[in-house]
This record gives sequence, C-alpha cells and structure tokens, in this order.
Amino acid sequence: MTLRSTHVSPHTTGDDDPLPLAPAQETLWEFMRELAPDDPGRARLPVADFRRIEGTVDLPAFERALHGVTRRHHALRMVFDRLGDEPLLRTREQADVPYTYLDLSGLPADERERRVDTLVRGERFPTFDLLTGPLWRVRLVRLSPEDHLLTVSFFHVISDGWSCQVFVEDLMREYGAQLGHGSPLGRLDMTFRDVITWQRAFLAEDPARDEYWRRNLTPLPTEEVFPPPATPRGRDLTAEVAHRFVFGDDIVTAVRETAWRVRSTPFMVLMAAYHVLMCRRTGRDRLVVGTTTLGRTSPQVRRVIGQFTNNVYPAVRVDPADSFLDVVRALHGGMNDGVAYVPSFNRLARAVRPDFDQARPWSFIRVFDYWFQSAPPAEPDLQAPGLRVRQVSPGGDGALDAGPVTADLAEAGDRLSVWARRGVPIVILDDARGGGSLVYNRDLYDPGMVEDLAAEYRATVATLTAAPHEALRDTLAAAPTR
Repeated sequence: MTLRSTHVSPHTTGDDDPLPLAPAQETLWEFMRELAPDDPGRARLPVADFRRIEGTVDLPAFERALHGVTRRHHALRMVFDRLGDEPLLRTREQADVPYTYLDLSGLPADERERRVDTLVRGERFPTFDLLTGPLWRVRLVRLSPEDHLLTVSFFHVISDGWSCQVFVEDLMREYGAQLGHGSPLGRLDMTFRDVITWQRAFLAEDPARDEYWRRNLTPLPTEEVFPPPATPRGRDLTAEVAHRFVFGDDIVTAVRETAWRVRSTPFMVLMAAYHVLMCRRTGRDRLVVGTTTLGRTSPQVRRVIGQFTNNVYPAVRVDPADSFLDVVRALHGGMNDGVAYVPSFNRLARAVRPDFDQARPWSFIRVFDYWFQSAPPAEPDLQAPGLRVRQVSPGGDGALDAGPVTADLAEAGDRLSVWARRGVPIVILDDARGGGSLVYNRDLYDPGMVEDLAAEYRATVATLTAAPHEALRDTLAAAPTR
C-alpha cells in the first residue's frame, strides 16, 4: 500500500478582496450554522462525486492537471475570511491542492474492499477547516494497474452538484493537454466574483419580492409532515440511505400524457401527485413544497465551479373539488412565479420572519413542508488519453449509504429537531422520470414507513393520471391509504 499527499501551489493574479456570500450560498450557510453552530465546517453536508477510471493513469500528468484546474477556478482557492452572520470569502492567489494518492492494489480483495468502504464514508461526510482551508479534497485510489477510484468532496457552500461535472470534465481535459492532446485550460470567461456580482444585481432589493414571499409563505409551517421521533432508532446523525422506487411503463406513459394536456412537464405532474399525497396524509389543504433550480442562466456560468442553485417554495392549496389537472396547473404557476421572484435567502427570511436577525441561525428548512427535487442529468462516460471515466454510486447503483459515521445523537442536544428535519424522507426523481429515491436517515425514521410511502406514492400517481380531469374527491375515493 502506498499513500502520498501532494500539495500543488498554483499561481494566479487577480483581486483577492473578501467577498460576501452569493445569494445561493446564503441558504446553505444558514443551514450549516443551524446544524453546527460552533463550527459550520462540521455540518457534514458536502457535495461528493465518485468516478471509476479505467486505464493506466500517468500520475505526474494527473497532478499537473489538478494544478491547472485549481488555477482556473476561484472556488477551489477559496477560504473563509470571516465567519458569523455575514461571512466573507477570500480567493487566495496561491492555494494547496488537497490531493492524496492511495495505492491499494497490493492488498487482498477483502481488505481492499474494506479500505475503500472506509474511504467512501469519509468522503461522503467530511469536515472542513473553513478559515484555513482547503474547502475541498480529491483522492485517487489505485485498485489495480488499470482500475482507479476518483473521489472528490466539496464544502457545499463553494460547490453545487453541477460543479462536480465541471470539475471532472476540466480535469480530464487538462490531463489530456498535459500529455500533449489539446490545449491547456485557459482563463474562464466569467469568474466566481463575476457571477456573484451579477446575481446580486439581478436580486437587488425589491419590495415586490418581499411581499410575494410574505403573502405565499406565511403563516410559516408549525406542524411536521414527518414528525421527528420521540426516541431515535439509532445514534448516527448521518445514517443516510436511499429507498428506490420505479414507475411502470404504463405510469410513465400516463404521466407524459397528463403533462402534455396541461402544457407542463412530467416533473410537475409527479410533484403535483406527491403534493396531493402529502395533503391527504396530513389532512391539510395547503402545503409548501421546497425544490431547487440550477441557477445557471448562461453557457458561461455553466462552466464555473460554485454554489449557484436557487431554491423555490411554491405554496399550493388542494380542494377536493379540484381535478388533478387543476393541481398541476397551480403548481406549475407557483414554480414560474417562484423563479420570477427568487430572492436571496436572507432577504426572504427577513420578509417572512421580521426577527430573523435576532433568531439566527434560522434556516430554509423552516419555510417548507416537504422537499421534492430532480436528480442531475445522467452524465455520459468521459474519455481521456488511455482512460475511460464513468460516474459511480458509493455502495452500488442507487445506494447512498456506505456504513455508519461516528456522530452521537446525544451530542445534538436541542439541535436534534434540526438534524431530524435534515433526515426526513425527501424525493429525488431520476432525470428520466421513470422512478427515483426517497432519501432519509434510517436512524431517525422507520424504513417500513418509507417503504409504505413509496408504495402509496406510486399508487397515487397511477390513480391521478388515469383520470386527471375528474374531481379529486371522486378520483381518490377508492384509493388505498397507509
């Protein structure tokens, strides 16, 4: 076994004045502070990406490629200049590349598998030193001469899921350039600072935005859709697992036909069905759904590593006299309005809770009833000289859990309710809309309840899309409940 850490110091010029958080970063920062008030770097909420690399890796070229990618992207050289309510970020002119190479090829197969499982756990739930940095790390694990595992973990405030794709694509392109195939990466047309400046100009103070969210989000939720357990099932705050569900071909066809009838999308139809289910389970006629948008509105921004997603919170009422088509239309309209009025999180929070500044940390989990989102688009395999790179899931296809991470629930104290809200079942639809996952904390919520929920959701989608024009009270009259 060989272990080697490499620190590459890229040199760049530019303005290194401290930056306030981008509007999209505010959301995650407040959430991390609520999870870990004393040290948000220990909130264990990263963005992680795992790739299998087939072929023989030229290690010196790989290290030089990391150098080039770090020089290209400001986010990879960022640290926090100040923490607290209004933190500041600074981009260093020189920054270490947190790269570790680990050779496990000489170990017996069972020992190699055990070591990989341990490494994956650490990359899925790492902690970061926010003031010292770096706020990301990359590992290359040699499993055999022509089989490697690449892991990348980012502190979520500096990176979203889309950025993982950008990082790996740029890394492979630069790797090829280092071997004489193509040109090295140049400077970006748009820097992280440029994006922040544009976002803040676009989301300038506007009383109309404040009034929109005040009108649509208040009163704030007071009852949980998934009540936190009085007694946790286990001791692990990060026991995150995914329960897969799949729609049959007949349901997929019905969803597409329903979307076509109302000039909407399959995503909206599936979200509307889940909304009806949540209203039915809770006995409430109005719920707020939390979801997210890419937040990258130009080709230039799509090539920048950073956290740019924007959350949207449509509030939709469901009346038994409504048809399912009515619900889809209402949700579609709520999404369109939410995107049009998208604010920075801090401004939204002050609009719906006037004492926000006195109550901080107070995060976005307080403003919605349940969470529903789409998985990123499936990424094609990448090619580099002598290499094939494909995205993999830790623990196997569709699995998020790679074993327990030490985090005693007793240490959470009065923050247990926040961690419980983090661990509630959330829906992540596959990009193809043929199924998805209910992701939840298995030490906080009963797997049997989640399995029943998935079955009820599939049945609800089938029932509603079979007669989308009929009143809900008639459509759901004979539908099973659990």
